[in-house]
Amino acid sequence: MGWWPFNRGSSKDESLNSTNTTQQQQQPLFLDDVPAKYPEQSQIGSSSTSTPTSQQPQQVEGYSMSKEVKTFVSTLTPQHFYLSSLVQIPCFREAGLSGFSCFFVFSTVLYFYHRNLRKAVNWGFGGLLLGSIFGWESCNNQRRNSQMAVKLAQARFEKKHQTNNNSNSNDIDDDNNNKR
Repeated sequence: MGWWPFNRGSSKDESLNSTNTTQQQQQPLFLDDVPAKYPEQSQIGSSSTSTPTSQQPQQVEGYSMSKEVKTFVSTLTPQHFYLSSLVQIPCFREAGLSGFSCFFVFSTVLYFYHRNLRKAVNWGFGGLLLGSIFGWESCNNQRRNSQMAVKLAQARFEKKHQTNNNSNSNDIDDDNNNKR
């Protein structure tokens, strides 16, 4: 019961120490700090060197789509298809929930309207497909927009600090010139 704030047996030093370690453990983890989940193309052993991002893969000399697909398929394991792995995919949960909610709504409405279970389930599966695609695309669009906003904020932050550093160094140079 050391975490209880009204514990009479604990000292203030212990409580301060425990809060400091808790704050250190709760530091935000950024995507740049996390190692890559899958090996990059250069680590797989591709024959091509690092290419610029603006260059299309088909334009690279020695590039083969079938070789890339074979390399990708050879890295797949059954663990990739476990449900615990699938829910870690960004937007998978949102797409699944929106798809199943569309399935439920479409099939329920059509069953009550037509009184035909086969037709209702058929349209329900269409709703599942449509809702999943819509949920997936809208979630990925939100992620792209937020990533773009983060990149813009980082660029503004770097630009601001570069201009501040340049103006500070100019001020120091001016002070040194005035002292002479």
